[in-house]
Parts: sequence; C-alpha cells; structure tokens
Amino acid sequence: MGSLEPLAADNAPEALAYLAERPYENVYAAWLLATRQIARNGDAILWRNGSRRVAGFCYSGAQIVPQADDDEALPAFAEHLTTTSLARMIVGPRRCVEGFWAAASTGMPPPVAIRTSQPLYALERSMLRGSRADANVRRATRDEVDDIAPHSARMIAGEIGGSPNGSAEFRLRTARIIEAGWWWRYRVGGKLAFMCNVGSASPFTAQLQGVWSPPEMRRKGFATRALAAICDRLLDEHPTLSLYVNDFNLPAIALYERVGFRRAGEFSTILF
Repeated sequence: MGSLEPLAADNAPEALAYLAERPYENVYAAWLLATRQIARNGDAILWRNGSRRVAGFCYSGAQIVPQADDDEALPAFAEHLTTTSLARMIVGPRRCVEGFWAAASTGMPPPVAIRTSQPLYALERSMLRGSRADANVRRATRDEVDDIAPHSARMIAGEIGGSPNGSAEFRLRTARIIEAGWWWRYRVGGKLAFMCNVGSASPFTAQLQGVWSPPEMRRKGFATRALAAICDRLLDEHPTLSLYVNDFNLPAIALYERVGFRRAGEFSTILF
C-alpha cells in the first residue's frame, strides 16, 4: 500500500531521479526542484508505493503538476491538495491530469477551459531541419520589453481567451525572463516577426514556450526560419528541446514538424 510523503531535503535526490525517468514530461517539475524554487513558490509531495519506491510527484503552486506511476497516487494527491490549492491551472501528462481531476473536480472551482489533448514534442540535433544561417535571431534585450510584453500578452489571450493583460506585473515577469537570457526574437525590417522563450530546463532538455508570430507577419516563412535558427543555437546549450501545443493549433503543429520536432507524449491542461 502506498503513502504520501512531503518533499524534504533528504528525499529530494530520489524525487529528482524519479522525474528524470520521463524527462520530457517532467522538465518543469525537475527545474523547480533542482533550482530550489519549490519552497519559495509552492509545495510538493511524493508518493511511495508498497515497495517504498518513489512512484509519484505532485507540485502545487500557481499550477498543479501531477505525475504518478500508481493509479492510487492521483486521488491521494487530489485529496491532499483540493482544500488548500489556489492554482490557476492543472497541467501535466494527460493520464495524470485526468486521473487527478476525476478525484479533485468536486473540490475545485469549475474550469474556464479544458485542453484535453496537447501533443508533447521533442527535438534532437540530428532531427533539426534548418540552422542558424536561416535567420538572424538574437536573444532579446531589456530595452525590447515594451515591444515584447504586449505581444506576449496577445499570445496568452489567444490561448486562453479574454483580453490581453498588459499589467505592470506581467511586464516585470517578461523582463525577468529576458534578463535571464531565455527570450529569443527575430526581427524583419525592425519589426518583430517571431519570438519564443525557454520556460524551464533540466540536464536533459529545455522546454520552449511563448511561440508567437504577429498576425501581420505570418505566412511568409519567418517562423520556420527563425525557429530553426533558435533551435540550432539552443542545442549548443541543451542536449534536446521540447514543447507542447494544443491539438487544434494545426498551424503550430505544422511549424514544429517542419523544423523537425517529433511526438514524445501528450499533455492536458485544465484552466481556472
């Protein structure tokens, strides 16, 4: 019979080893754990199976991120978290999100959107189609934040609905990612034509997010060339790259596959 266990310094290495078994699925949780951000931004619990092996991990902060090998772990996570969680979303491998939500739905607010199927993609250098010679991409700089933040807000509004949120807090978060060197952009004639950023990274992979071309810059080949060039540069720093996308976003899926990304799993997201 399994049991829950709070994340602590003495079991953190076991948790990291468990998350490394599925590196594309768990890059965000592994990044939080490795960089010691969990205590500052949320909490995490482990699941030990009957053999006392770590067989599940669940982070709870602004988002709930469940991962489990044992079916019984997911309702245990849900029971532990639903009375205290203020999460804005549940995100993770589809099988885990669905198992968690089946147990948690009666104790959490009704969702505003459910993204049932979000294909997870991965890229290795040998799979890359294109190179840094395709586009003059650059890391964004702090003086570009007033241009980039509104585009990022437009992208998020398009993903989840509603009006773009251009708050000072959102601008500050964007600036922090830029200052970390994780935001990339491509300009044509001085205008932003494409952007994306690294959302999290582990020793195995870096997960891309925020992929966006302004509507007026689409269908001109800019995104394909820019993404390939950015991936070529990022693969100097990370062994592989990964990302996930809504299954209904067919243009984005076509873009990723043109560049060489291949399916590596499936995510789901529940938004509140």
